[in-house]
Amino acid sequence: MDKAGIYTDITLTDYINDPAPEPSLNASSATTLLTATPAHARLQHPRLNPQQDREDSSRLDLGTIAHGILLEGDSSRVVVIDADDWRKKETKEQRDEARAAGKLPILKADHATVLEMVKAAEGYIYLSEIAADFKAAIPEQTLIWQEAGIWLRCRPDKATPDWRVVFDYKTCAGTAHPAVWAKSSMVRYGYDIQAAINLRGVKALTKAKRTTFVFLVQEIEPPYVLSIVSLSPEWLQLADDKLRVAMSIWQGCTRKNEWPGYPSRIAYVEPPAFASMDWDACLPAIDAEDFI
Repeated sequence: MDKAGIYTDITLTDYINDPAPEPSLNASSATTLLTATPAHARLQHPRLNPQQDREDSSRLDLGTIAHGILLEGDSSRVVVIDADDWRKKETKEQRDEARAAGKLPILKADHATVLEMVKAAEGYIYLSEIAADFKAAIPEQTLIWQEAGIWLRCRPDKATPDWRVVFDYKTCAGTAHPAVWAKSSMVRYGYDIQAAINLRGVKALTKAKRTTFVFLVQEIEPPYVLSIVSLSPEWLQLADDKLRVAMSIWQGCTRKNEWPGYPSRIAYVEPPAFASMDWDACLPAIDAEDFI
């Protein structure tokens, strides 16, 4: 792409490979800049480091396939492999051939899981307060824009035609309980930053006066329950502050073409609050004179 805009014809593969005019910042790279180093961000970026290995697991495809069926009603890329695992040579060859053709290979048992997940998710969503908006929403639009001298990109899973609501579908191995998921996965994987960059993209490229970013979080184990999660104004402000710092780091690194690792000076770390609390709690059970 040679200019900013909202594109409906960019495939997921092309989006992942970064179709912006210059290497662009997305939620994943922003999170890596903040939780690791610019060196890590450069290593993981498809334009800055095109040679990347893909993890060998059909469980990685499970969420992608559920995503395609639930959000787009599309299972055309799915290739079901009738095997229990990927150990056999023949099975590996079938998997590799499918991937080479741009398909999503998945084991038969995992595919059955996906179908059960989608069925459970649809039953929940279409009885919820978001049913009408979700049904009318448009999937897989790519937003590319320039801000503060850098290019950014995001790809909302689904968005209403007026951009009033943006949806993002997540699968989780643990609990989808809103409070627990928010305290664990939200921060660990930078999903709050994902919300922030999506909202920035919508603001930059549309006329929407107010947009709500909504996570649809589903467990990948029976009974495949789903929760609907959004961020408070305070958390959204924190997420946007994080994103602005990541944008500043990205701007400096791309301008200088320097991608440093961790600082070379000693870092003095403080004990986390829970460690101090746990130690204080066990002190009454310890008689120091027994060790003198």
